[in-house]
Amino acid sequence: MTDADPPVVLTRVLPSSCEEAFRAWTEPDLIRRWLAPGPNVVERSETDLRVGGAFLLETRAPDGARHLITGCYREIVPGRRLVQSWVYEGPLDLLPGVETELCVELRPLDGASCELTITHRRLARPDVREAYRGDWPTCFDKLQNVLS
Repeated sequence: MTDADPPVVLTRVLPSSCEEAFRAWTEPDLIRRWLAPGPNVVERSETDLRVGGAFLLETRAPDGARHLITGCYREIVPGRRLVQSWVYEGPLDLLPGVETELCVELRPLDGASCELTITHRRLARPDVREAYRGDWPTCFDKLQNVLS
């Protein structure tokens, strides 16, 4: 697992300002409404929004399986950019316990929309990259509904 591994890069246009989208990535009450793939739901979200601050995301699948993501914030540019470590723990073989990196970038398009680009790095295996490539868009669908 190195920075040379191909990242997962996804882009989506959101119906909000960059500031609103940034809040959805960083405020626990908003995170609980969308940051779980597919039919999964967020049960707990905690953030300490400062460089070096920790975050925690606990989700539950329909079958009751629990998934935990933890990490810390490495870079914060309000309304524009967020870089954080991303460590998955759970029943899936998604590099459990291995630190990956998530970069969230927001670019204004006009007064009512922005472009979201995420870059998920340090995903060492092709099957893990494909799993995240499939899961992130389902989260973005929920995010789009939260911001509409």
